[in-house]
Amino acid sequence: MRRKDREVLGDENIAKIIEQCTTCHVAMTDDADPSMPYIIPLSFGYSLEGGILELFFHCAHVGKKLDCIRKNPNVAFSMCVENRIEIHEDVYCKSGRFYASVVGQGKAEIVEDVTEKCRGLSLLMERQATGSTQHPDSAHSTQTIAPHKFQFTPEQASTVTVFKITSTNFTGKAKNDKAQKC
Repeated sequence: MRRKDREVLGDENIAKIIEQCTTCHVAMTDDADPSMPYIIPLSFGYSLEGGILELFFHCAHVGKKLDCIRKNPNVAFSMCVENRIEIHEDVYCKSGRFYASVVGQGKAEIVEDVTEKCRGLSLLMERQATGSTQHPDSAHSTQTIAPHKFQFTPEQASTVTVFKITSTNFTGKAKNDKAQKC
């Protein structure tokens, strides 16, 4: 990483960034044209322990992303949370947005083990259900949703495909100001 002053180190600090991200963009080799990349935004769940990041996703039983993964499991991913922008009126080139991101590369695999599949779905649902949400009748009010544990049965898990990315090659990066925590 060129900007060592913005590098975020440690599983705990990287997890703090991931917790704020709602979408993970996954890039893979296009199965129809290997010279072209294919990227898709996805909801995700995750586990981060001992420098190993596992990202879980769900999808239909057929589709382009599964075809891509079957042909070439090497993928890249990116997630970001953007915060306020700082404008420097005197020198616009010094302007910029405060942000935090996690990017990396890893191997994608379709999860066949039903226990692991249920675990992945639980992590995904817990991740998506935690945090703040806007009430549909108001553009301004937010409601905090308490953490909830989701348990999936093998029958429920059989209705979708789960794939996971395992990565030990990922980095965190942030540009913060003193008033914000990314």
